[in-house]
Amino acid sequence: MKLSNITSYWSNAVEWKTAADSFFVAPGETVQEAALRLGLFNVGEVKNANKTITGRAEVPRPLTISDTPEVVPREVKAVIDTMDRMGYTVFRSAKKNYDLNLVGLRSENTTPNAFDDELMVFWKWENRWTLKRYKITTDPGLTYLADPMNNQGTAILKEGQYRSSHRLGKHKGQYEALVQAKPVTVIRDFNRDKVLNYASGKEQTGIFGINIHRATASGESTFVNKWSAGCQVFARSAEYNDFIKLCKLAIAEWGNSFTYTLLPRREVNL
Repeated sequence: MKLSNITSYWSNAVEWKTAADSFFVAPGETVQEAALRLGLFNVGEVKNANKTITGRAEVPRPLTISDTPEVVPREVKAVIDTMDRMGYTVFRSAKKNYDLNLVGLRSENTTPNAFDDELMVFWKWENRWTLKRYKITTDPGLTYLADPMNNQGTAILKEGQYRSSHRLGKHKGQYEALVQAKPVTVIRDFNRDKVLNYASGKEQTGIFGINIHRATASGESTFVNKWSAGCQVFARSAEYNDFIKLCKLAIAEWGNSFTYTLLPRREVNL
């Protein structure tokens, strides 16, 4: 049975949330497929604990799992696996809620001026991971590629993890944003050819005002243009407002300090 048909089965049989919380194998599913659908983190453990369920189930079968199974969306697991492989810190604390992981995913597109990147914000609480996905750019706009503010060239944030790099403040003193608090490394694109150059050979580390902020104050921006000279910028104001609310919830629990990780999308098996 195809996943779409399995989903339809559960939707017609019982409320979807109830089915997911009950941890059943649906008719036509294997144990592995059920574990992936339910977002159970350790699929291997689930398979080992359910060896009596072989092949594809003919009727709904309950899964044997630990008392507090770790449930993670597939996309979050893919990012966590990549961060673990690269030796980056993943915040997994169960002591308090909103231990946020802020992870930018940079597309391979070197043509500038599009909001073609993504910010994934995810955290673990009561053994379940929550994920928010936002449309952003991690690159400068065409305005500053053609006419850099710095005589060394326009800043492109280098991929990597920057611990405690940002805090809630004001972007250019105007509105709430995550502002750079500790040094980051940027690549200087200095040739003004209107193509993003991630390998110019010129890098600088310091405080450059590489903030995480929004473009337009309302609605959605289509082109980056002057909205970014190297910052990480949201295309949609509604998504940005949601993000800032999350940051404030995190500050209440963990203090005003955020780590930002920037990954190449090609490294993440989404």
